[in-house]
Amino acid sequence: MTFFALKIDKAVRKLLGFHHRSPDSRPQSAASGAAAEGEPPAVPRIVPVVLEARPGAPEAPAVRIFLGTEPAQHRAERIFFYSLERVRDPLRRYEVYRMTGLPGFDRKGWRTNFTNFRFAIPDLAGRQGRAIYTDVDQIFTADPAELFDQPMGEHGYLALLPEDTAVMLIDCERMIRCWTYAKACREPKKALCAEAAAEPGRWGALDPLWHARDFEFRPGETKLLHYTALHLQPWRPTPEQYSYQIHPLAEHFLSLEQAADREGYEIYAATSPSPGFAAGCEQAARLPAEPAADLLRQARALGAGQAALVGAWSAADEPSLPRWSLEQLGRDDLPVQDAVIANGLERLPVEDLPWLLDRLFRLGCQWVFVKAELGAEGSMIGSLDGWRTLVRRVALRYPDRCWQLDCRDRRGRTQRFRADFAQRTGGGRELPRVWVLQGARAGDNAQLTDIAEALGWPYEIKRADASGFALSPPWPDLVLSAGRHTAVVARQIQRQSQGHARLVVLGRPRASLDRFDRVVTTPQYGLPLRGNVVDLPAPFIGEHPLDEATLDAWRQRFAHLPRPWIALLVGGDTIPYRLDERTATTLGREAGAAARTRGGSLLVSTSPRTSADATDALLAAIDAPLWSYRFGSPDDNPYRALLALADAFVVTGESVSMLTEACMTGRPVAVFPLPLQRHRKARLQHALERRLGVIERVAGSRGVPRQQNRLGRLYDEVVAAGWVKRERCVEQVHLALGVAPLPEGLDHPPGLSPALLAASRERALQAIREVVQAERPVS
Repeated sequence: MTFFALKIDKAVRKLLGFHHRSPDSRPQSAASGAAAEGEPPAVPRIVPVVLEARPGAPEAPAVRIFLGTEPAQHRAERIFFYSLERVRDPLRRYEVYRMTGLPGFDRKGWRTNFTNFRFAIPDLAGRQGRAIYTDVDQIFTADPAELFDQPMGEHGYLALLPEDTAVMLIDCERMIRCWTYAKACREPKKALCAEAAAEPGRWGALDPLWHARDFEFRPGETKLLHYTALHLQPWRPTPEQYSYQIHPLAEHFLSLEQAADREGYEIYAATSPSPGFAAGCEQAARLPAEPAADLLRQARALGAGQAALVGAWSAADEPSLPRWSLEQLGRDDLPVQDAVIANGLERLPVEDLPWLLDRLFRLGCQWVFVKAELGAEGSMIGSLDGWRTLVRRVALRYPDRCWQLDCRDRRGRTQRFRADFAQRTGGGRELPRVWVLQGARAGDNAQLTDIAEALGWPYEIKRADASGFALSPPWPDLVLSAGRHTAVVARQIQRQSQGHARLVVLGRPRASLDRFDRVVTTPQYGLPLRGNVVDLPAPFIGEHPLDEATLDAWRQRFAHLPRPWIALLVGGDTIPYRLDERTATTLGREAGAAARTRGGSLLVSTSPRTSADATDALLAAIDAPLWSYRFGSPDDNPYRALLALADAFVVTGESVSMLTEACMTGRPVAVFPLPLQRHRKARLQHALERRLGVIERVAGSRGVPRQQNRLGRLYDEVVAAGWVKRERCVEQVHLALGVAPLPEGLDHPPGLSPALLAASRERALQAIREVVQAERPVS
């Protein structure tokens, strides 16, 4: 019996043991007892989101997907739908049933607000046909119609394990015998799973490719990725409950979100609003009219000549102005105005707000004014930050527009925020001024310069080293720094400029994170994610191609060597990693063997951190066709040529920058991890962190991360305050890049494609631009 089969057998016996306990020993709640005595709850009707088949498509059963979701997961839900849109068969109809806020359930002990909804699916689906169940924290990488059409034999449901029901294919007619809406309302999850497992053959094993949990993900093979660790979810749904950390696979979600933002994708649209839209419009129409005089005066003062009022506004305010109801925003024939002024949006279903705001920005060619109140707590507009984030997200597609949000908080006070970058800069004629603070690290300086170039704003390079730094106006609008030393100078500039200069720091500032407007970090530093922290899978490195004539010259130098050309990029000592002679010898032997096996040759390039002894040991150990360069020799440095011409790469693991640049080529990359050598203080800190359970928390035979505990959240607060520096852990970057060790890494490209790396760089630029362009409080 295989190890996986043993695990399944153990899980089934555990569930059967729970099921066969006496009824008195099962946990009961007051709510479940009351439900048993009264009438069974009525099964609600869910109106699905329908993705229609293309006209003329052949007849086929609709792919029915039941989605467990809740308001706090609105970001995840949108990208779940977007991932489905990207992989679905256009010749097939899909029906997605959003299970949120279903009535009659006893939610005591639930980890999410939809835990037991999955067991109500047979009733919700009409007790017939098939249904797929998924949690909201998942994305499709393959067409779920393949799963829907899989043979089930005599099984009632397919899942990874009898109790792992986060992804299921359900035969509703068979499963209605043990899973009903009434039982799902009152019985605990374990009891429902146990009852299903009690009948031999009712459960069947799901192909693991359809449920890859976190690090089980395999690029090009996995068909559904599930972000199971709640404190690692890239969209950070509940920051009041968790201290979020970087998920090594975050870019797969975040790049989808970028694409959805760029395309203006929303679950609902003007042509297909939510089921509650019409009722919401009727409710909004009954609101008492508000005076618009103040906002009209502001619009005129800000240069808007023509304006239209949307929503419930007083008829006494300039009756000649165009006035549209919220429902009319769905029309395509409304005339464009200089400004539109809207209220009452919070009365509509939150699912419709994104497309409604998009209509406002289409209609207001200069200004959009929104007067609003907060929605339900935990919803998309349940906080001031939620409203601001939503309007900002929609406004990104309209960079030439300005906007203002007047929102009443929970205390009844109106908070005003205004985004007027397009007007302040004269439509791009007066761009922000940027200072780039360069320090002693060449790699940091290169990243800062690449970012400044990519921003497209005028910038000056300032040296901020030990010799001191002359601070004098005119002050910049934005200061870019990296690491601890230049971050100190950046904060001095902000103080001298009386808060005018905005600060962006790369890496790890070794100071309280809230002292900076943006912190752009990568996985090796282990920084907790806060509202101002942007996480990238790897450093921001621009592309620096060589001209064709230079490349031809390098091709001639390598022409006598057999292909494939495998570039061996060698780093060196950096705390806590060490490249000594023994390790260099091992690297030379393994890289040489890999080259010989493939009939190729090695192109070796060392770096400033490679010692002479390590270089000698490395080259002496290589038994394969070889070309080499020692850093510091008078010969031309081949690094850029190797990136352009090599067929594959071997890179020492401590060099995150070299690994990133190799992965940017899209060709195979093998990582050679260097051994750790901690000094006494670092050993003590590492042992303490392990003892406290704040690092290396992995559970289960499949390596799924454990959920964060209270101590982990507290420790993150200490790290965020800058009081503790976590050990640099480059292995987290290896995971994010999807690189494998020798020789496996030479057989396939990295898991993170060049397109995803480019998307991460664009996301960083967008976050940095927001520091200057985003809305600001207005008194």
